[in-house]
Amino acid sequence: MALDRITSEMLLQHPVAPDGPNPDLRYAQVLAKQVEALREQPRETWPSPDAPAGPLRSLGAELKHPGWYDLARLAYLEAIDVYREDVATDHLDDYRHTLWSLGRVLVELRRYEDALPILQEERLVSLRLAVVDGSALDLADDARTTSIEILVRLGRHGEALDSAAEAVREIRQQSAGRRKDHALAYALGRFADRLAGAGRFDEAVDAAAEAEKIWRRYNDADDEPDWNINTQHGKALERLSEAFAQVGRYEEAYAALVERVEMRKRLVDADDDFNEEFVSRGLAITLNNVALDLGRLGRHHEARATFEEAVSLDRALAARALDRQHRFERLFPDEEDFLDAGDEPIGRELFDDGGLSEVNDLFDDEELDEEFIETIEFDDQIRDDHLTDFRTKVREADLHLCVSLYNLGSCLHGLNRLEEALAADSEAAEIARRHQGADSQLALALNNRACVLADLGRHEEALEAVLGAVNLLITLAATDPEAHERTLALALHTLSVSASGLNPHEEVVLTASLQCLALYRRLYRRDPHRLAGDLACALADHGLVRSRRGEHAEALAATAESVEMYRRPATRHPARYNSGHAHALLTFAEVRTAVSEAQAEGRAAAEEAVALLQSLAATVPEAYEHRLSPARSVLRRLD
Repeated sequence: MALDRITSEMLLQHPVAPDGPNPDLRYAQVLAKQVEALREQPRETWPSPDAPAGPLRSLGAELKHPGWYDLARLAYLEAIDVYREDVATDHLDDYRHTLWSLGRVLVELRRYEDALPILQEERLVSLRLAVVDGSALDLADDARTTSIEILVRLGRHGEALDSAAEAVREIRQQSAGRRKDHALAYALGRFADRLAGAGRFDEAVDAAAEAEKIWRRYNDADDEPDWNINTQHGKALERLSEAFAQVGRYEEAYAALVERVEMRKRLVDADDDFNEEFVSRGLAITLNNVALDLGRLGRHHEARATFEEAVSLDRALAARALDRQHRFERLFPDEEDFLDAGDEPIGRELFDDGGLSEVNDLFDDEELDEEFIETIEFDDQIRDDHLTDFRTKVREADLHLCVSLYNLGSCLHGLNRLEEALAADSEAAEIARRHQGADSQLALALNNRACVLADLGRHEEALEAVLGAVNLLITLAATDPEAHERTLALALHTLSVSASGLNPHEEVVLTASLQCLALYRRLYRRDPHRLAGDLACALADHGLVRSRRGEHAEALAATAESVEMYRRPATRHPARYNSGHAHALLTFAEVRTAVSEAQAEGRAAAEEAVALLQSLAATVPEAYEHRLSPARSVLRRLD
C-alpha cells in the first residue's frame, strides 16, 4: 500500500473554492470511510482481492473533475497498489483506466517525471488487454503518444524520437486493415514531428509524406465525407507542407497548403449533415493557419489575401452569433422587459406561429415543439442557461475574429502597411477587452499594436501598449508557464525595442531585454530547432541595446551569436529566416565597427545583409524596400 494515503480528514481540510466547482464532499466522505474500514481489515477478509480499488477509483474521479488533483492522485495511487498486488483478468480494464486517470492527474500537476512510468505501465496493461480485445491496441498507442508529448515537454527529444520510431516499427508488424492503417498514419505523423524536432528534416519529409498518402487514400475512398478522416488529412497536409518548407521545397509546400484550403472549402460546400457553423469555423481556422504558413514561405501577398478571407468569414460568424443571441432575447425577454413593454406586443406575441419557427431556427432543430418553448418561457433558470449558451457562442466567435484580426495586422505590418495594421490590431484589442478571460488574446493584440506604433514613431503609445501586454502575460505565465512563457518572451522583446528610443527608460529596456533572453534561452534548450529564430532575433536587438549603452563587448558577443545562430536555418529555409538573418548581419556590422577598426569584417557583414535584402525586395518590394535604404547607408559608412 502507498505510505501517503488519502483520509476523510484530508477532505475536510482541503480548501473549498467559494465559487466552485467542488466535489460532492458528502459522497466523497462515504467513499473515504469505506476505504478506511477496509484498511483496518486483513486482506484475506476483504470481499474480493481488490475490494478497496472500486471506492478509491470513484473517489479519485469525484476529486479529479473539480480540480482537486493532489487528493485525486493519492486515491488513484492506492487503487493501483491494490491492483498490482492481485488483479483478476476481468478487472484489467479497471486497472488500465485507473492508470490512465492517474497519468492525466499527474500531467495536470505537472509531475511529468512521475507520469512517465505510469504511462508505460498503462501501455503494458493495454497490451495485455489486446490479447482478448484488439481495440485495446489503440489505448496502448494513446499511452505511448502521451509519453512522447511529455518527453518533448521535458526537452528529452532523443528519447521522444526513439519512442516514436519504435511505435512505427511495431504498428508495421500488425495485421493489415483499416485500424492498422489509421494507427500507422497517426504514428508516422508523430514520427515526422519528432524527426523535425531533432533536425532530421529530410527524413521528416518521408514520414510526413507516407502519413499523408494513407489519409488521402481513405479520404478519396469514402463516398460520404468522414469528418475525422478529412480533418486528419488536412493536418497531414499541413505537416507535409511544413516538412517541405524546412528543406526548401517551396513549390511542393505551397501546393500542399492550397490543397488543404480547397479540401476544407469542399467540405463547406458539401450537401451533408455537418453543422454549417461548425464547418465554417473550421474553414476560418484553416485559413488562418495556412496564411501563417504562406508568410513563412515568403508568399506575403497570398498570406494577406488568405488572412483577409479568414477575417471576413470570422466577422460573418461573429455577427451571426450576436444576431442569434438578440433573437433569443427578443423571443424570450426577461421580466424587466415585460414590465417595460406595457400593452405593446412582446416575446412570442411578435410571431405569427407563437415563435415555433424562430425556435426551430435558433436551435437548429425542426423537431422542437410548443412544450419546449413553454419550458423556456416559464422557467427563468432554463431561460438563463440557454441565454448563457448564446452569449458563450458570441464570446467564442468574437475571440476567433480577434485572433484573425491580429494575425492580419501582423501580416500588414510585415508589408509596411502600417496604418492598416494598426487598425486591425486596435480592433482586435477592443474585441478582447469586451470579454472576460481573454487576456491571452488581448496581450497579443497589444503586443502587435505596440510594434506598429513604434514603427510609426509613436513611442509613448507603443510603450503603454506593450507594458499592458507584458503585465497580462506575467500573470498568465505564473499560472501556466508552458502556455504563455514564449509569448511573454515575445512581449519583453517588443518592450526592449519599443522603448529603446525613450531615454528615461534605458534601465527598463535593458531589464526587458535580459529577461527576454533568459526565457528564450531556456525554451531554446528544450526545443532548439523551433526556437532558434526567436532567440537569434532577440540576440540581435539585445546587441543594439548594449551598443547604445556603450557596452560594446557585450554588444559584439550578442550580435555575433545571433549571426551564427541564423546561418544554418537560413541556409535550409531562406524564405523564413533570411529577413532576420539580414537584420542580424547589419546589426553585427554596426557593432563590430564600433568595437574596433575591423572595417573589413563589418563591411563583409553589411554587404551580405544588403544582398539578402535586395533579393527579398525583388520578390516583395513593399515588405523590404524600406529596409534597403538604411542598410545601404550603413554600408556606405563602412567604405
